[in-house]
Amino acid sequence: MRKIAIFCGLIIFTLLLCQMSYAKLLVADDFKGKLKDKYWKGQKESWDIKKDHLEIHRVAGDGNGAEDFGYGIIEFEDFGLRFDFYLFSDPQPSKMELLFRANDLHFYQLIVTPSDGFGRPNSARWYKREGEDRGTWNEYIDFRDEFPIPINTKVWYTLALLGNDNNFELYVKQQNELSFQKVSDLNDAKNLHPKGVMGFHTNQLQHYYIDNLFLYDSHREVSLSVEPHGKLAVTWATLKQ
Repeated sequence: MRKIAIFCGLIIFTLLLCQMSYAKLLVADDFKGKLKDKYWKGQKESWDIKKDHLEIHRVAGDGNGAEDFGYGIIEFEDFGLRFDFYLFSDPQPSKMELLFRANDLHFYQLIVTPSDGFGRPNSARWYKREGEDRGTWNEYIDFRDEFPIPINTKVWYTLALLGNDNNFELYVKQQNELSFQKVSDLNDAKNLHPKGVMGFHTNQLQHYYIDNLFLYDSHREVSLSVEPHGKLAVTWATLKQ
């Protein structure tokens, strides 16, 4: 009986190991040096590397010009995304705008507004766009939510976004806190954008940093609790091999 139990345990362990091996790290970027061509198209008018961070900054434009949209080049379907962000307060409190499963002007969008921001303070809002027609750029109003913690300017936070088919979950924590808190989720019954790249949108007077970005091809790969000691160091070492 004991041998059977051990044998069954080995089978389960092997199956779990095989399942884990399918997950792939698509992007790991600490934005040191210069923008990495293997990951990003970027946007020369509004993207730059400053102090080992990706800086996104615009002082003009209506938010709909080509210079307001910057994209990556790695396509994905299901995904786990994690990165740090920092919102500036000059010349006014800045939003952060993430694009995902994007194909040019077809995308999902997450807008983070700080607690001292304009419009809807301390909020997470979801949008979609379906091409050149700006009229298709609409909010999923039923899924807007307030952050469980204050999102302040001039403070680093870590965001986690998980995508599984047409379901998305958003989590946040202040940088160096142990565990994430759930913010919001989105379900798009139409599954308008099943595949695409990630990117960032900017607009007049927006200014923010992005750093330490990890993108996996599975929503299960992002840990939402205490990180195992040395896990991030192992990830960077694996990437550089």
